[in-house]
Amino acid sequence: MNRRKWIALCLAGCLLLALSACGNPGADAENSGGTEEPTQTEEPAQAEEPTQQETLVEYAVEGLGTFTLPEGFTQEAGEIAEPLPTTYATFEKDGYYIQANRFGTDAYEMAGVPLPADLEDYSTRSGVQDSVPEGTVFDYDDYGNYAAQFIQEDGQLCYYVLLQGEESFGSIYLTAPKDQFDADTVAQWLSGSVLE
Repeated sequence: MNRRKWIALCLAGCLLLALSACGNPGADAENSGGTEEPTQTEEPAQAEEPTQQETLVEYAVEGLGTFTLPEGFTQEAGEIAEPLPTTYATFEKDGYYIQANRFGTDAYEMAGVPLPADLEDYSTRSGVQDSVPEGTVFDYDDYGNYAAQFIQEDGQLCYYVLLQGEESFGSIYLTAPKDQFDADTVAQWLSGSVLE
């Protein structure tokens, strides 16, 4: 299994822990089977505004949301049924790797825990905290994203944005090599993202 797929599965598992263990911080949950075949598309839905000579477009993922990114990202999407239902998508282009996840009320009901009150509450859940280095602080950036930035063990930079839908919570986990990562640019890209 390549590194990107492994990271995607680990992040999805950590986010699932946020739901299943938030009432019991010591609880263990594994992402076992239950995955459906992912779907792939390479064409974005519609054009938006240009950023640093790149045209931003909307990538719509049914059951997940809409994500604003530069043209040309490949996209894969799917659903995980166990241990808790979640919808995910991954996007890749030129060294950028992005994973987005969404947990709806069905996942929280199955876990037996309430929806977080807000993004600040969501950021304290174990699944989110287990996905970032110890001491990582989430805060609002200049574009309105509730996000954290850190360096992964492999040296890649990560911009981790938490999202709130009408009755859902999720995240976007963007990684890129240090030499091409620009926090302002990726914050602007991700600021157009909306969960269903």
